[in-house]
Amino acid sequence: MENATVLSVIVVEDSRYFADLTLRLLKRSGLKLKSRIVSTRSALQEALKEDRYDIILSDNVMPDFDALSALEIKNDMCRDIPFIIVSEDVSQQDLEEAFRKGCDSYLPKDRIADLPQIVRQVLSTSDPRA
Repeated sequence: MENATVLSVIVVEDSRYFADLTLRLLKRSGLKLKSRIVSTRSALQEALKEDRYDIILSDNVMPDFDALSALEIKNDMCRDIPFIIVSEDVSQQDLEEAFRKGCDSYLPKDRIADLPQIVRQVLSTSDPRA
């Protein structure tokens, strides 16, 4: 993906601090962003109805929602959007299920500095504009 292209991102995260950190890291890496932060099932559904996104970055553990639920919504509404889980609390079983259901990558939060590289890598394999 070229840096001149605006990347449209949904961040599924209940921590505003971590959502903002995620977006700052992507911007500092040279990516131009249009972003939306959601933390509930209904907010994700609304976002996907209202606009077209290039990628979804999802935490796993939120009060009433998790990455597998977010992935199912994505698959029901717009299967072709790449999906990355960015979380500490993911069991091996949940990761395996997520990858079977179309998750593109997983990044532990303690390696968040690697996110721009992972996003570019995922987009380069799924985005014809890359």
